[in-house]
Amino acid sequence: MKKINIIFCLFISFLIAGCQNSENSTIKNLEQNNIPDYTPGSEDIIGMNGEIENIERFKEFLNNVEKGKNDNIRVVIYTVEGDPMLHELEYDGEVIKSTTDTRRDKFGEGSIINTTCTSIEVVETTERTDYILEGCENGLDNTVLVTGK
Repeated sequence: MKKINIIFCLFISFLIAGCQNSENSTIKNLEQNNIPDYTPGSEDIIGMNGEIENIERFKEFLNNVEKGKNDNIRVVIYTVEGDPMLHELEYDGEVIKSTTDTRRDKFGEGSIINTTCTSIEVVETTERTDYILEGCENGLDNTVLVTGK
């Protein structure tokens, strides 16, 4: 009888441990790692479910880079699960400093990647337009934004 009670208690313990709310544990992980909450800004370029908000601000940034005028923007792309991935671009008149922050993506790498690039290339196809950082120090995929037609 004691063996049955011990097995029952272990079973209940595993059941309770398995039913933890993953959302709460993710929030705890963010707090433990001192990752600040993302607060949307009025000038943020937002990509969610294939829709782009504030694309005019992004095009203004491209125009300023072309003219050699200092500017900075933040592009926020939401994952399918709804997690924001931040991409900050700062143009100083010569180079574009890029900071990609994926720490809020529950299923991603959870890292910050910094690089310096020389330009943004616009690649247009019949289905979409890709905006890609060029001349970057890293060899990673430096796609900033993808818009549909």
